[in-house]
Amino acid sequence: MNRRWYVRSAAAMAAVAVCTLGLSGPTAAAEPSGNASCLGIEASAVSPPGSTEEFPGGMPELVRFVKDQAGKLGPVASQVARIHAGSHEACDEATGG
Repeated sequence: MNRRWYVRSAAAMAAVAVCTLGLSGPTAAAEPSGNASCLGIEASAVSPPGSTEEFPGGMPELVRFVKDQAGKLGPVASQVARIHAGSHEACDEATGG
């Protein structure tokens, strides 16, 4: 498993958290703060569905990808959530994605 896979897995976990909190679509699509974890930044980058070519299906597609690669989402999400690189590009670099 490579770091990019971990980033994508973490993004899937972030999407689940966003849905659990019941945030509205416009709020979830807002730019992440500079203090956001790479998990949150990655989730924001693929939401809403259709907003990116990387994962056109949005978070559901990302979650499926992570589960197909790792079998479990939790360990990957935990690792990526601890990284606070400040931007999508910096998170990709920090995780080797």
